[in-house]
Amino acid sequence: MFRIKKGSQDVITISDTGDLAFAGYYQEGGFRQLQAGDLAITRSAVPKLAVAGSAGREAQFEKRLFERAILPRQGLQFKHQTLGVQAELHPDGDFYLKGKITNALANPALPGSFSFSQVVYAAPGLNYSTSPALSQYVVFQTPTAGYQTRRIDISDFADLPSGFGWPFTAANAPINGLLRVPQGSGPFPLCLIVHGNHSPQENSTPGYVYLLDLLASHGIIAGSIDCNFLNANWGENDARAIVHLEHVKQFRIWNQQSGHPLFGKVDLSNVMIAGHSRGGEGIGHASYFNRLDSVVPDPGDPAVPLDGSRGLGPYHFNLKVAVAIAPTENQYQPVGGRVVVQDNYVILHGSRDGDVWDFQGYQTYDRSQPINLGTPTREAEGFKALLWIYGANHNFFNSVWAQDGNPFLSRSEQENIAKVYFSAIAQGILLRRSQYLNLLKDCQLSQKQGWIPSTVRLVNQYQDQQRFFIAHFEEDTSLTTPSPPVNGSIDASNITALELSFNQGAGGNLYQQTKGLKLDWDTSGKRYVININSGGLPNRKLHVLAFRAGQSNDAKNLIDRFQNFTVIVTDGTLSSSLKVASIAPLPYPSDINYPSGMRRSVMQTLRIPLSLFADQGVNVQNIRQIIFLFDEPIVGTTTCRGSLYFDDIQLSH
Repeated sequence: MFRIKKGSQDVITISDTGDLAFAGYYQEGGFRQLQAGDLAITRSAVPKLAVAGSAGREAQFEKRLFERAILPRQGLQFKHQTLGVQAELHPDGDFYLKGKITNALANPALPGSFSFSQVVYAAPGLNYSTSPALSQYVVFQTPTAGYQTRRIDISDFADLPSGFGWPFTAANAPINGLLRVPQGSGPFPLCLIVHGNHSPQENSTPGYVYLLDLLASHGIIAGSIDCNFLNANWGENDARAIVHLEHVKQFRIWNQQSGHPLFGKVDLSNVMIAGHSRGGEGIGHASYFNRLDSVVPDPGDPAVPLDGSRGLGPYHFNLKVAVAIAPTENQYQPVGGRVVVQDNYVILHGSRDGDVWDFQGYQTYDRSQPINLGTPTREAEGFKALLWIYGANHNFFNSVWAQDGNPFLSRSEQENIAKVYFSAIAQGILLRRSQYLNLLKDCQLSQKQGWIPSTVRLVNQYQDQQRFFIAHFEEDTSLTTPSPPVNGSIDASNITALELSFNQGAGGNLYQQTKGLKLDWDTSGKRYVININSGGLPNRKLHVLAFRAGQSNDAKNLIDRFQNFTVIVTDGTLSSSLKVASIAPLPYPSDINYPSGMRRSVMQTLRIPLSLFADQGVNVQNIRQIIFLFDEPIVGTTTCRGSLYFDDIQLSH
């Protein structure tokens, strides 16, 4: 047993199995007044480790839990007499713990402890009763007391479809929505979700109530936005973005309005926006418009001010994350080119999507948090993550939409996946329970915890804000050079290698907006070698070797079989190797539901802790070679052959 004490009291104990337990100094709230020598661990603000100095000064350190509970070999270490290093405090402030935490994470799909009220907010004076086609919208005729909203002019961005009898025009569109408000003094973070295109005669807004209820139970104000009046027209996703931002603005108004039920209760420093289908594309545009004071909707149009002078804006909200479910891509294109999301960005998509079947949002994902070839060592503005769900369809994410495609997940199974991920993202970012964000780095955690059945096949990608690219393949098509400023060379002479564009169009196996690498082999022993000269990598505390890899639909792979290969890291003297199957599976491309039967390749991010190599003696601060060795048979066979795509080989946090 290893103990950290204050006086005679155990503050932290680490068992012989490496499990960590906290005593009286673990708190959910903010720091109490620390005395000299006190040690406190808290999840307030950003999770902190705080140590009070003799003069009462507090040094506050960001706390992160290292993937797979493996400790790197550097920094201040806490050792057990016989079991070795059990915890470590880095000079950069990161605190690493070995073993599981005994106050384990709860299933994020389960309700939290907050009671909440149900609210309808809407513009006054709406009368949907005159049109039988709009009978489902009468709910917005009687907003909850105190929750009347404004009208907005979106006529520069969209026309309303004709023939449905909307009781307003694009020049005076309403701000309507369904809302769940946690009980308590707050302030509470805000999450607003918007639907996509559907029949205007069916109100799509209630389709996310199952998510609103869950988020509100965890202390998050959660709303579903009415954009039904934009349905049935094409190319209106810029208008969806403006409507979304104006809804956020409405909550800012209420938060500042003395006497309103939400006065002082909205934490506008923690806002999450989410959208489904065309709404998923719209949140990308909302992320972009949020940073602007004016926008030119289409080429040749005059600029529309977003500074409040004509009713729209100002925005500049603190958007902590944008989440897109099965988004469309480029139905609207900003004048400056395809949108580049620079906020934290997450995509969820199903392999049996019968609507956005080509996974065009993969292109939006590739463009988000981009590498700047002029300043390649600069950190990104945020992270990005992707979840590819085998067997999920488009419509089951919305509880009122009928089935599409040919899914082999039930509605309840698919809604459960949405609840796990939405809640984990919201709690991890908005409530600063950062351990939940490990789910974005490794989707297997959700299945190891039993939150999602192990029978559901998942593929995930993750790119951290802190990353240093060794080979991103964007700068040229040379097979012999890594990406600048890495000092080294690449030897691909032993294997069939090709650098290529991954954009093969909607009907291709790949439909991305990135360049990458394709490696093919037909016998054991083929290798792709990255040689790094002395001093060729940065002296930064990046603890993970990460890259994207995925099977092609080439005949060298076998349908529904998993691939495997070996990664070797050497410091020039010592080498260490591991099988990638021990980190994450590489499944065969999933089937999708459209006539050609094309299988979509979606790569898996493999995040390999450098400590796995350091534990074998390799000096991971002086990596001289990274080798991809193809010496493993296809899983379940004796055949060693295959075809894999690779991209974004990097060091990461």
